Amino acid sequence: MKKIRSLLPRLLLTLFACVGLTGCLSFLKPSKGSARYFLLTPLPARATNTLAAGSVAVGVARVKVPDYLLDTSLAIRRGTNEINYVLSSVWAERLDSGLQTTLAANLGSLLPTDQIRLSAWQSQDVSVEVQVTIEQFDVDAGGQGVLIAWWRVLSPGGEKILKAGTSRLSRKGPSPDTDPAGAVATLSDLVAELSRNVSDAIVATQATPAAPSNRS
Repeated sequence: MKKIRSLLPRLLLTLFACVGLTGCLSFLKPSKGSARYFLLTPLPARATNTLAAGSVAVGVARVKVPDYLLDTSLAIRRGTNEINYVLSSVWAERLDSGLQTTLAANLGSLLPTDQIRLSAWQSQDVSVEVQVTIEQFDVDAGGQGVLIAWWRVLSPGGEKILKAGTSRLSRKGPSPDTDPAGAVATLSDLVAELSRNVSDAIVATQATPAAPSNRS
């Protein structure tokens, strides 16, 4: 009995070493394979507006998001001031970066131009610059998605605001608790709608004013 007691500390030490160094009790840890990784989905590549092809070059700045959207997991709004995260549903990239690339891809589809630039550009390389700041971008437990954003269309170099607006968008979709992929699709649809708002504003800035009438 004394020998067993004297060996007990050594056995415990060996067990802890096994857990910490070799992971022999890895079944106690969460499984990485159970996580699902998601990306926002851009619009199909197509042009629907009336600008001549290649007539406008657009610079899309990094989208600004509130800190709660920088968590890697999908955010669920449980109340006015409560956010939970679905730990098994993970963004495959930083959401501010994903919003920027998705917005840029959408504008490339909505505007008949292939001149869409991200973040780093010279003022002479673009016709307009787009800046977006997100206030809210999430779904609730019932699947209601909300996107609130301020956006600006600026002249090259940001010297002049050509158009500005606020988009307050909502869309009903599947519950993120039971269908996280469906919830991400809802969020992607909201980004598409925001992109249409920005696209329409860009078109308006490029419209040629009507020539003054010569009638007396």
